[in-house]
Amino acid sequence: MTDKINLLISDENRLFREGLKLILSSRKIEIVGEVRSLAEAIELLRSQDEKPTILLCDPSADTEAEFITMREITHEFRDLKVVVMSERIAAPWLETAVSAGASGFLPKDISADALRFSLELVQLGEQIFPMFHSLLDPRQYAPAVPAMISAMAKSRAVSLSERESQILGCLISGLPNKTIARNLNMAEATVKVHLKTLLRKINVQNRTQAAIWGINSGSLAYTSGPPACGQPAEERTGWA
Repeated sequence: MTDKINLLISDENRLFREGLKLILSSRKIEIVGEVRSLAEAIELLRSQDEKPTILLCDPSADTEAEFITMREITHEFRDLKVVVMSERIAAPWLETAVSAGASGFLPKDISADALRFSLELVQLGEQIFPMFHSLLDPRQYAPAVPAMISAMAKSRAVSLSERESQILGCLISGLPNKTIARNLNMAEATVKVHLKTLLRKINVQNRTQAAIWGINSGSLAYTSGPPACGQPAEERTGWA
């Protein structure tokens, strides 16, 4: 689905960094470094020949200085995508992250599956933000607010049926229709009907956008989907 992610982790908590390394290291994600702050990150980036593709960071330790450094990083290393992951999910922080060039903003209570999927989407060029990102002034931050996210934000108040919620969770987990049908004990044709209704309800065009909507909406965003959607990694599929 995507090229391998070379990930640099910045967090003041050593145990948290080591935990992320254990959780995320895989054939798709290689941890290429870990630092305690963005000040250390920019020095590492300047000294390395091979650059990471994504910087996952928590700027909580020294907020003002960290966001200033984040602006320097996104300006100097334009191919590097920055994802903020913090316990503080609030509009002022989100606004600052967007203006500093972040490509995503995730909570620290996100599940491992949702985090991996979010990083894969960011690697593909998508932006992942909570739905209240749409409340930011679009005139000031238009370059950082994708039209797709703005459109999906308008549909965040929809009411999904239990089946639609289950299928949305399966989409976030990366399952193809055939596996969804088997796991939810229904015909594949029935899955397609529910999926078509789901896409119409949340005003998106395809399963990729539906999964992004699920992550951004907050309802299923930080889980790996219903238990029925658990599956081996090799059963994951593309998001076209």
